[in-house]
Amino acid sequence: MSLITTTNLCRHFKQGNRLIKAVDQVNLQVNQGEFWAIVGASGSGKTTLLQLLGALDRPTSGQVDIN
Repeated sequence: MSLITTTNLCRHFKQGNRLIKAVDQVNLQVNQGEFWAIVGASGSGKTTLLQLLGALDRPTSGQVDIN
Protein backbone atom coordinates (compact mmCIF):
# COMPACT_ATOMS: atom_id res chain seq x y z
CA MET A 1 0.00 0.00 0.00
CA SER A 2 1.37 3.39 -1.03
CA LEU A 3 1.48 6.00 1.76
CA ILE A 4 3.00 8.88 -0.22
CA THR A 5 3.20 9.26 -3.99
CA THR A 6 4.58 12.20 -5.93
CA THR A 7 3.99 12.86 -9.61
CA ASN A 8 6.27 15.28 -11.49
CA LEU A 9 6.80 17.27 -8.28
CA CYS A 10 8.50 20.65 -8.78
CA ARG A 11 9.34 23.59 -6.52
CA HIS A 12 11.03 26.49 -8.28
CA PHE A 13 12.11 29.81 -6.80
CA LYS A 14 13.03 33.05 -8.52
CA GLN A 15 16.16 34.79 -7.21
CA GLY A 16 16.60 38.01 -9.13
CA ASN A 17 16.75 36.98 -12.79
CA ARG A 18 17.77 33.43 -11.87
CA LEU A 19 15.40 30.45 -11.63
CA ILE A 20 16.32 28.01 -8.83
CA LYS A 21 14.96 24.49 -9.35
CA ALA A 22 15.08 23.20 -5.76
CA VAL A 23 12.92 20.16 -6.61
CA ASP A 24 12.49 19.28 -10.28
CA GLN A 25 10.29 16.49 -11.70
CA VAL A 26 10.47 14.13 -8.68
CA ASN A 27 8.42 10.93 -8.93
CA LEU A 28 8.48 8.64 -5.93
CA GLN A 29 6.36 6.17 -4.04
CA VAL A 30 6.76 5.41 -0.34
CA ASN A 31 5.04 2.19 0.65
CA GLN A 32 3.87 1.09 4.07
CA GLY A 33 6.72 -0.42 6.12
CA GLU A 34 9.49 1.18 4.08
CA PHE A 35 12.24 3.40 5.52
CA TRP A 36 13.80 6.08 3.35
CA ALA A 37 16.84 8.30 3.74
CA ILE A 38 17.21 11.52 1.78
CA VAL A 39 20.85 12.47 1.30
CA GLY A 40 22.67 15.03 -0.80
CA ALA A 41 24.93 18.01 -0.77
CA SER A 42 24.02 21.25 0.98
CA GLY A 43 21.54 23.19 -1.13
CA SER A 44 20.41 20.18 -3.16
CA GLY A 45 16.71 20.45 -2.14
CA LYS A 46 16.40 17.89 0.70
CA THR A 47 14.57 20.23 3.07
CA THR A 48 12.37 21.59 0.29
CA LEU A 49 11.36 18.04 -0.66
CA LEU A 50 10.52 17.19 2.96
CA GLN A 51 8.46 20.38 3.30
CA LEU A 52 6.50 19.43 0.18
CA LEU A 53 5.95 15.86 1.41
CA GLY A 54 4.79 17.16 4.80
CA ALA A 55 2.38 19.67 3.19
CA LEU A 56 4.26 22.60 4.74
CA ASP A 57 4.85 24.12 1.29
CA ARG A 58 2.98 24.07 -2.02
CA PRO A 59 4.60 22.75 -5.18
CA THR A 60 5.15 24.97 -8.20
CA SER A 61 3.73 22.09 -10.22
CA GLY A 62 3.10 18.39 -9.84
CA GLN A 63 1.26 16.54 -7.14
CA VAL A 64 1.73 14.95 -3.72
CA ASP A 65 -0.79 12.27 -2.72
CA ILE A 66 -0.89 11.19 0.93
CA ASN A 67 -2.98 8.15 1.83
